[in-house]
Amino acid sequence: MIPTDSSIQRILAINFGGIGDEILFFPVIQGLRETYPNSRITMLVEPRCSGIGAFNPAIDEVLTFDIKAKPGPAELMALVGELRKRKFDLAISSGGSALVPVLLWLTGARYRAGYGASKTARLLTYQAPLKKQQYAADMYYDLIRDWVPSPNRLPQVAIAPSDRQWAKDFMSEQAIQPGEAVVMLHPGCSRLSVLKGFLKSWESEKWAELARRLDAAGVRVMIAGGPDDEETIEAIRKKLATQPSVTGASGSFIGASGSFFIDAYGKTKGLGQLAALIEQASVLVAVDSAPMHLGIAVGRPTVALFGPTDPKKLLPEGTVHQAVHVSGLECRPCLWDRRQTSCEALSCMKDLSVDLVEQAVRRVLPAKRSDSVDATAH
Repeated sequence: MIPTDSSIQRILAINFGGIGDEILFFPVIQGLRETYPNSRITMLVEPRCSGIGAFNPAIDEVLTFDIKAKPGPAELMALVGELRKRKFDLAISSGGSALVPVLLWLTGARYRAGYGASKTARLLTYQAPLKKQQYAADMYYDLIRDWVPSPNRLPQVAIAPSDRQWAKDFMSEQAIQPGEAVVMLHPGCSRLSVLKGFLKSWESEKWAELARRLDAAGVRVMIAGGPDDEETIEAIRKKLATQPSVTGASGSFIGASGSFFIDAYGKTKGLGQLAALIEQASVLVAVDSAPMHLGIAVGRPTVALFGPTDPKKLLPEGTVHQAVHVSGLECRPCLWDRRQTSCEALSCMKDLSVDLVEQAVRRVLPAKRSDSVDATAH
């Protein structure tokens, strides 16, 4: 078993994937920090996640390596050399590939933790069970669950004071009153996921219809998105606005009903401000994407729209968070379990009704409940 005393001074944690994957891995980092409070924790991630350290003060150093670029022997050995220089006491990785135990062994770390899912797992000093049919954060925590005394928690992210203040100022500019219900709609997903054939988006007309219904019920609606979401956001704007060019207060536009929809698209500079803005909302509605994980990590009730992916792996059960999907569709979930890309029909998203999503929002919207939602119980 791996010791939990001061002999562990330098820790390497490897977790390749997108922003959502890193957020799901954060409970592992937190468990390591609480167990080894004086250690130095280094994370090795993909270049697209180079800024992830800003979300987690338990991380001392972030290194990047472009594993998706299919590096050759020279690049891999350069990485190994860089890691060996740091003289890690403990190396841990979330990957299930047979190459992972080899990489951990090559780092020279005395203790090596990974999944015992391959023939090379004998190179590990601790082999964790690989149980994929569970919430991914729980699957990751299995890497340390048996030898770390800290309890598992849901993912959490740290928000910089400057980002939080920016979000509060933005909401104030929209004349949001204390306690007023605000639902953020974040319809987009990364361009990379689309290029890789992971189609998880909902039609712009349905997003617009959801916004209309919430607005008619007296709920303020905020529409947000990242640089990859411009086309989707513009389509929603056009369906909601009397004229695309008609705007209200700074950061809003006038809908056909005369209401002011809060337009946060392009206003957030980076994920830190997006996380802070989600925190200011009452509810987040998103597809399976990094913003969905941010919603959970900042404690906002999150309504997540699922198509080809499996909600039980990506959304924590027994919480206020709502997974919405088409029931009775035998082909779903399919992505990664039965297919490596989503299908062209995408019936799992196209058949997802506005009624189902609206009902889920109403279940968690504090202003529409007889009891308040405790965000800390997320």
